[in-house]
Amino acid sequence: MRALKSRPVRYLPVIAAAGLPVIFGQAVRPAFAGGGGENVLLIINPMNRESLLIGNYYAAARGIPERNVLYLVPASANYMQFVTENTAATFGSLANRELGDHIDFVVVTPGNEFFISAPGVVNDSCSPVTKFSTGSAFTMSFIADSIRQGGQQSTRPNRYFGTSNTPLAFDSNTRWFGGVPSDRSDAEQYFVGVMLGYTGERGNTVAQVLDMIDRSVAVDGTFPGGTFYFMQTNDDLRSSPRHGWYPIVRDAIRALGGQAEHLCCNVLPNGAQDVLGLMTGAATVDIEGSGINILPGAFCDHLTSFAGTFDNGSQTKMSRWIANGASGTAGTVEEPCNYPGKFPHARMHLYYFQGLTLGESVLRSLGQIPFQVLVMGDPLTQPFTHIPQVSVVDAPTGPVSGIIRLTPDAQTSHPTALISHYDLLIDGATTLTVQRGRVFSLDTTRLSDGWHDLRVLAYDDSDVRSTGRWRGSLVVNNLGRSATIQSSRQGGNYADRFDLTMSPTGGGVVEYRVIQNGRVLGAVTDPANPVRTFGATLGAGDIIVQGEALYADGSLVRSEPLALSVDDDAGSPATIQPYAYSFTRTVLTDEPFLLELPGTFNQFDAGVGYEIRTPPSQSTIISTTAGPYRVLRPDPNATGTDQLTFQWTSPNGNSNIGTITLVYRRCIPGRLRLAVGPLRRGQQGVFDVSCAYPNEMTYLAYSLQGTGNVFVPQLNVTLNLRNPVQAGNPKRSDADGNVRWTLPIPNINPRPVWIQAAQRSAVSNVVETMVN
Repeated sequence: MRALKSRPVRYLPVIAAAGLPVIFGQAVRPAFAGGGGENVLLIINPMNRESLLIGNYYAAARGIPERNVLYLVPASANYMQFVTENTAATFGSLANRELGDHIDFVVVTPGNEFFISAPGVVNDSCSPVTKFSTGSAFTMSFIADSIRQGGQQSTRPNRYFGTSNTPLAFDSNTRWFGGVPSDRSDAEQYFVGVMLGYTGERGNTVAQVLDMIDRSVAVDGTFPGGTFYFMQTNDDLRSSPRHGWYPIVRDAIRALGGQAEHLCCNVLPNGAQDVLGLMTGAATVDIEGSGINILPGAFCDHLTSFAGTFDNGSQTKMSRWIANGASGTAGTVEEPCNYPGKFPHARMHLYYFQGLTLGESVLRSLGQIPFQVLVMGDPLTQPFTHIPQVSVVDAPTGPVSGIIRLTPDAQTSHPTALISHYDLLIDGATTLTVQRGRVFSLDTTRLSDGWHDLRVLAYDDSDVRSTGRWRGSLVVNNLGRSATIQSSRQGGNYADRFDLTMSPTGGGVVEYRVIQNGRVLGAVTDPANPVRTFGATLGAGDIIVQGEALYADGSLVRSEPLALSVDDDAGSPATIQPYAYSFTRTVLTDEPFLLELPGTFNQFDAGVGYEIRTPPSQSTIISTTAGPYRVLRPDPNATGTDQLTFQWTSPNGNSNIGTITLVYRRCIPGRLRLAVGPLRRGQQGVFDVSCAYPNEMTYLAYSLQGTGNVFVPQLNVTLNLRNPVQAGNPKRSDADGNVRWTLPIPNINPRPVWIQAAQRSAVSNVVETMVN
């Protein structure tokens, strides 16, 4: 551990904006936030047995919606490639899957590399920065372009860092500065990027990671007894960067009714049986020999250089905390110098005790961007959260059609908080938001027929925005379409074949496919032919698959989920060739996208390769990873349809040629897009909305005060503006979902303005621009 040289940090002044009276809107409500499976993007490596096994387990344990799972190899040759490929795949997937408004956590499964090579990207006068942790590479997704340009200091501030004791809930769509939401130009957005664990050399076993998941889920909302231990040691390099805060945070936890101790001068509180959290500073930590008992939900770490450098045998590894009962830990993947901001601040435990999730608490306690910091464990762990209990008394029990009403209700044990609002999620996508006491009015004609995942999330109005959830299902029948799926077997091992057969109703089906966590496993054009897959493709554990029928009009009808089980057992694989499938994929034209190359094989580690035989003519392949997928970027004028062909290869022979038909669309109807021309004083301004619902009244609103959240009951939407004002008169969109306003711009002094469009149950992006 090397000592550091301090560096000054320069901040820009806040630019104030005057306000106008509220004309268009109601009371402000908090930003979207939450700490459940709905807020997670889960990264599973489709080529790794352990990643598939643990990913399947975590998705089930945390109730992660199927579209929130991304089959992606998180490792890259270097950070530049990571940004080009994986950051693009992340944001493109969020856009194509309609998840960008509520994904806060990116969770990387074990079975993947713990670092990404990044020499020369970040400057540090104390010790060269050559590695970023894999989790932090995702944390930095929003600021990746500025980082890869180079010239950044390793001490770059983390704008979400809490400079007070307030446990403010994290939201990836919020720009942060000084630990609070901000409209400053230098405010920043992040994800909470975490690895569930590391199962390589000096890491954890698969069983230890699964045990960690179990105890973390079980402890949520239980308010366990126990003590937070702050251990001041005689190792000044590893203790002094943060032990000055130990007595202050200890007293703050005690003032809130918790138990905390500041002890000197042992490395561990030997023999303590109630360790609910532990901070210490030492290169070597004898956790097993100390006789301590680490309780479920605990976060423990020891400030040292090589706790997260699993490829270096010196010093105790952070994985030992997980092995001995912790739910989370942190360490660095190379020498970080002893910058205090590189390690969790003592306030981490104070935020945690006040109800933030483990992931939020750690990120809020890091003073600097966590380039080299690896956070490991379950970021959703929340022992001290008053989790609302949610019900929907009129949830449908049979097929529905037309407009239906859903009445949410929630109760919280929080002594001072009230339920603030509810979100309705359908198939993992936010569909409606209402305030407490209001009812969802859902137009099912805007949904496809068939089965849908239905969830209602309830948020309280406390600083931590505690979130409860109700889960159910919705079967829509407006057009007489439905689908079912059956399997030739319910369980097996990696070598066993599962034949999956679909039976849809309603004419005009052009493709029958089977999906798992949003990825296509296989597709056929004749329902008499099953989609065959092997346990090695599904991964071990309890598996959920669904059938999906693609109709000629472009609609998708999905079956009820089918549960399967795969043992973590190689079995006795026969000598066969891999098999590739053809299918159709619809993608947005202005976003990169991850495209699976569906196929199946009956064993892992068999030298399987994946080749593109003919590339598409209107998209560019931007990935180099040799996995069963590619990341592509559509050309600016991509339109209509396109095709690529691919093949799986193996020592047993090559597969057939698979053909993927790409259907380009410029937008998702109902996901409004607002474009604003130059706004000049005393002249006309042009405001264009596209991708609206066709032939519906559309509204334009603006704010001179910045972004916020205001519920508008007349439209059943929440505007992301502070004190919004209606601009012009409402207009009806045309048959293509387009509408335009040409409005006079007042002769005012130059100033920023924030603008947003809305329809019934739909809002656009917010455009921030200047009146000049």
